[in-house]
Amino acid sequence: MSDALIEAIERVIQSLQQQEPEVCRYLDQASKSFSAGAYDAAIVMAWSATVAHLIREVNQIGPEVFQYGFRREYPDRKKGPNSPEELVGDDDKAFIQVCQQMRFLRVASADLHRFRERRNQSAHPTRTPANQGEARKCLALCLEMVSHPAQDVCILDDALLVDYALENKNGSSAEAIVGLVHPKYRLSAATKLLEAYLSNSDPQHDYDVLVGVWLRMWDILGDADKTRLWRRLAGEVIRALKGRNPFRNSQELARLIVWPDPTSRHLYRDFIAKHYVSSLKRKEEGGTFSDEDKEFALWLYDKVPTDFQVQIVRLCTLWLIHRVKRGDFTGADLDFNAWLKEQSRPDQQVRFQTIRDAIVRRY
Repeated sequence: MSDALIEAIERVIQSLQQQEPEVCRYLDQASKSFSAGAYDAAIVMAWSATVAHLIREVNQIGPEVFQYGFRREYPDRKKGPNSPEELVGDDDKAFIQVCQQMRFLRVASADLHRFRERRNQSAHPTRTPANQGEARKCLALCLEMVSHPAQDVCILDDALLVDYALENKNGSSAEAIVGLVHPKYRLSAATKLLEAYLSNSDPQHDYDVLVGVWLRMWDILGDADKTRLWRRLAGEVIRALKGRNPFRNSQELARLIVWPDPTSRHLYRDFIAKHYVSSLKRKEEGGTFSDEDKEFALWLYDKVPTDFQVQIVRLCTLWLIHRVKRGDFTGADLDFNAWLKEQSRPDQQVRFQTIRDAIVRRY
């Protein structure tokens, strides 16, 4: 008589034979033991298959994230394992807890702990040997875990990435796990990254790492998700320009934006650029347009369409005129004046010759 569970195990063995031979070996032994009525042996082998698969998934995500999960789960332990292999066997309970912290388990950790406890009973002398129902339940849980190839592991959480990025001093390892976040959680993870950057300036955290992770996440988001974030970014830029963000200024936010091709139409990009340029205009009109504002305007220049570029050139020209009138200039301003001249219309060339002559006379 055929058994659907045994048939399912055989299908998984066939599909994973090349990628995870060790897992398949344990599964085969679990299947044969179950068919023979050796239910305790089946449970022990099923647990071995489960743990072997979990180790592969942990290593696929990365040892740095494993170590981070261990620190989160056991902050009082002075020395943690460098790899999952160092923890498995000696402390399977801790291993499952760390896997839970890493947020990739497809089953409840409580179910895995019950599986682990039943395995411990089956692996040692006991007065309560496993019955068929217990073995069937453990094998079914094992199948639920191992039927997904380890290379397809995904982080099933939107907060882990933010927490890990804020703690991590090595941006490369934080950015590396971005692609492992399940598509279902990418928008919420990106939103949490943005909120963490906007609402915190703790000196203990390296926010360059956070920005790097945000930019990496942006690259893999779909257009619909990006549109939602563009709306949020536009609102936050207005808020920062009005001085309503105590942690981030508008220029910091500008560097968080992934600016689209300036030659293409983009509603939110143009809305944001308009407000940035308008803010710079108000500063120029109020006499507060600083050297830092000029540098920011030049940084913005290549990221915005032509009509905004024209306005930026005009603002920088006025800045240079005021600078020359004050006698506060250097030889580098001759090169800057030449660049401004190249960006201007033919009927404006005389102005830049006049500025050049004034610099040469006074320099």
